Amino acid sequence: MFDKYKEFTEKHPYIYVMLIMIVASFIGISIEYIVNKDFIGGGLYTALALTVVEFLRVRKRDKKIL
Repeated sequence: MFDKYKEFTEKHPYIYVMLIMIVASFIGISIEYIVNKDFIGGGLYTALALTVVEFLRVRKRDKKIL
């Protein structure tokens, strides 16, 4: 199972980052709504910024490998 996970992250790093962002955002939004009954839209900007940073990190890593 771990081998399939590792293979997927190596073949499709950008899809992996998007999946992690979606799952993490869903968990964070759900917890915030359950605890405070509120939705904070500003958190989405933070998630997008962190995703862009991660995309840049993946891109830099891929250039080193080639």
